[in-house]
Amino acid sequence: MSIAADVLNRIKLFLDRDTDAEEFSFDFPDDLADAYADLERENKALAIMLNDELPDICAAFQPDEAARRGEPDLLNEDQFRQKVKEVYEKANMMV
Repeated sequence: MSIAADVLNRIKLFLDRDTDAEEFSFDFPDDLADAYADLERENKALAIMLNDELPDICAAFQPDEAARRGEPDLLNEDQFRQKVKEVYEKANMMV
C-alpha cells in the first residue's frame, strides 16, 4: 500500500467511525508527521495540503460541550467529522 493510500485509509477509518474522534484528533497529526517525508516524496501536493489543514482541524476538536462555550473556533464531534470529510474528499481528488 502506498503512503498516500495508508494516510487516506486512516482518515476513512475515522469517517467510518472505526476510529474514535478523540483518538483521531490526538494521533493523526503525529502519524502524519511521521509519514510526511515519505508522503511528500510520493505526492508533494497531497502532503502539503494535509499538513496545512488537518493538524489545525484536529487541534480544534473539543468533545466537552462546556469547554466549547464561548469558544467559536472549537468543534464538536459532528463539526469535526464534517471538516475532516471535506479535507478527505479534496485529498481523494489529488491521488
